[in-house]
Amino acid sequence: MCSKVAGAGIKAMRVTVVSRPKEYRGTVEEFPRRRFGRFRETRKPRDRGGKGHEIVKELMVCASCGAAHKEKQAAIEAAAVAAAEAAEAVVETAEAVTESAAEASAVADE
Repeated sequence: MCSKVAGAGIKAMRVTVVSRPKEYRGTVEEFPRRRFGRFRETRKPRDRGGKGHEIVKELMVCASCGAAHKEKQAAIEAAAVAAAEAAEAVVETAEAVTESAAEASAVADE
């Protein structure tokens, strides 16, 4: 990130730059119930699948760049949380306005 060459003995950090959502399919086939000699094949646990994130691009950076990247990510996540809370407040306000308008029209009709 800083385009500098790190000296010998300086530890590098891995920073995830790009990731994508991924849905993993589970195992659907049955395991065979065959016998092999004196021993039976052990049953393997089934994979249920699930949802997660895959790393698309990852960088090796120096410790100072890694710390700066963590701070930026924390600020971005805090801004996303604040934006979500603001959106919820707007929706609640819109619902309240709609309710008060409906009550006002009901009173005017009487």
